[in-house]
Amino acid sequence: MTRKSYTAVINYLDYNKIHIDRDEFELQLEGHPDFPSLLAFSDALNFFNIENYSYRIDNDEKDILPEDFLALVEGELTVVKNKNNQLTINGSPAHDFFTKWENIIFIVEQEESANTKPKFDYSYINWGIFILLLVFLLGYDSSNRILKLIFACTSLVGFIMAYEAYKKTHGKGTFIPVGVCKSNYLNTDCDLVFNSKKWKLFTKIDLSEISLLFFTTQVTCFVLFSLMGNIGFFLEVYQYALLGFIPIACMSLYYQIVVVKKYCPVCMAIIACVLIQLIVANLMFFDHKTIDVGSVILFFIGIFGTMIVLLNLRANEEIAQKNEYIIKKDLKFRRNYKFFKNNLSFQKKLTDTDFSGAFVFGNEKALQSLTFITNPFCKHCKDFYPVFIKLVKKYSDELRINIFFDIDLGRDDVDNRTVHINLSSIYINSENKADFLEALSGWYSVQGYNENKTGWYRKYSKYFGNPEEALVILKEHEKWCGNNSIHFTPDIFINDTEYPLQYERADLEYFIPELLSEN
Repeated sequence: MTRKSYTAVINYLDYNKIHIDRDEFELQLEGHPDFPSLLAFSDALNFFNIENYSYRIDNDEKDILPEDFLALVEGELTVVKNKNNQLTINGSPAHDFFTKWENIIFIVEQEESANTKPKFDYSYINWGIFILLLVFLLGYDSSNRILKLIFACTSLVGFIMAYEAYKKTHGKGTFIPVGVCKSNYLNTDCDLVFNSKKWKLFTKIDLSEISLLFFTTQVTCFVLFSLMGNIGFFLEVYQYALLGFIPIACMSLYYQIVVVKKYCPVCMAIIACVLIQLIVANLMFFDHKTIDVGSVILFFIGIFGTMIVLLNLRANEEIAQKNEYIIKKDLKFRRNYKFFKNNLSFQKKLTDTDFSGAFVFGNEKALQSLTFITNPFCKHCKDFYPVFIKLVKKYSDELRINIFFDIDLGRDDVDNRTVHINLSSIYINSENKADFLEALSGWYSVQGYNENKTGWYRKYSKYFGNPEEALVILKEHEKWCGNNSIHFTPDIFINDTEYPLQYERADLEYFIPELLSEN
């Protein structure tokens, strides 16, 4: 699988209104040791708490295909829509689908989890400020209002397209629909135009950066000279810049039409903006065009200031890409199960393997066990707990899951002792033991000594009681932790072996499936 599969998954999630952090998704995906397999996509989605399933379906079972799904077609994931038993791919009928697919479909749960809510995009505020500034400038100087509006709008459109081209050449997602940027019907392919090595004259020149510098400088200087009331000087000078951009536009057209024989809608939009601006700039007439030292200095401040900002952006982008590459390599290394298993074999073993005193969940008769040692006041336990709950829900049929409290009953802290007794009482007195897991989660949210815990006590007070029985259990926990020399939390044991400290605790969920598959 290649980036085509990644794009298909993103489109499929968007279609189902499931929003994720794309950069983080790509990071988790490419950091997977089995990337680019189907398992890598499944595990990356699991990271975002998005339930997903893959099924093998024979051709004679095609009547049970869902309305929309991802299918493995010639080694790539493809979005397929099934309406009235008519299959379409990218809006086109898929007549030969059943001769090319690999009888595997991939679907996600429709329900959107809390972690998949889209983040607020603060760029909306920036655009709002710019639009307000534009309205002010047009009212500030009413001469040639329509032409200036056209010029400003094409500057804005050109900047947006140049920025999207910049993101695309640096492997980032854009708002431009895939069907526009890559379409056999329209003969378009933005990625091929941007990344092809055939244009050797420009192998060291990023045209997206040139376009971004051009339009950013243009917008900056347009605003500065409009405020100074000397827009005539700006347009007179910038006409030459517009003319200088024409040869680059012609080379781009030649490259698209003759060399790669594919078109780039983003490039076409940028070229169209430049041509419109050239016409508009020559249609504007001003009573006077003052050329003074201040205007020249301001013009160069606008150019060099913009250049410094963009160079800094480029430097930060290079650092970010380098760091991302290092993180991906580290993720692949860390999540390699064979390496993890070898590392696990060198870890500390439990001396006391009697789990009878633990709070037990899952399958008590399972051959494999997962043991979690925690403290209700441990902040690191609070961070790991959502991962632990996910494992409880997902593998409760295959794992015996134990919880021990690391408690010192000789400690002179009444509040600490009371909380441990109350939580133990919830486990003892609740019919549904999941209430204990929920109560522990709720306590983690209010675990600080200064937090208001009234609501928590009100909700679970019905379970409080039998403190003597709770103390018996806690003494067993204290003895068990002492026998096994456990001195910190959270601590995790897979069967009788301690989870390696050099691994992130959240990575545990990547190894459990492999562990269970060995039996």
